[in-house]
Amino acid sequence: MIKNIIFDLSEVLISRICWYTNINRKEIWYTSPRILRKKKRKKEKNERFLDLMRGNLTEEQYWEEILEGMNWNITIEDLKDTSREYLNQPVEGTREIVKALKGKYQLILLTDHVKGWMEYIEEQNEDIKLFDKKIVSYELGNVKPDKETFPKVLDKAQIIAEETLFIDDHEINIERAEEVGIHGIVFKNAKQLKEDLEEKYSIVVN
Repeated sequence: MIKNIIFDLSEVLISRICWYTNINRKEIWYTSPRILRKKKRKKEKNERFLDLMRGNLTEEQYWEEILEGMNWNITIEDLKDTSREYLNQPVEGTREIVKALKGKYQLILLTDHVKGWMEYIEEQNEDIKLFDKKIVSYELGNVKPDKETFPKVLDKAQIIAEETLFIDDHEINIERAEEVGIHGIVFKNAKQLKEDLEEKYSIVVN
């Protein structure tokens, strides 16, 4: 029987940081690991992004590395301010599902995020308060694809794997959760999530 439901944040509840923005009328690509590999031609940039999420790198250090050698007429503060503009766009329909499940299950938010970005999201988004517990990568020291993550999550939240369902938009994260016995749903949209909750786990959302 499912007693705990863990929700991812980015691309499940709200949009993730935008892959590009327009500063000084110039298209700037700056956050996606895929784009970083293309722009910098260095695989380690992807690992640096993950280090940022693990809390091993400050946001300022990360932006400094992105700006290094790029000849962009922008500052770290420009990037910090602009990045936050895209951190709170809701994913249609998911909030209503969370509200319907509130009180029936223990709701846990699990997200890979930067400290400053998460603080901004919490200030701007009252929906975060719907969750009974919140676990963030920079506090955990691991991101969801890490093998150490979900054993830590179970311990930190004091929950049992077989009684827990995890909802995330990345299949690799679901696979990591399933390795320790947690059930999983790969999120595509709210309609699909409602159908999977009912058909696979007899969880009716109304």
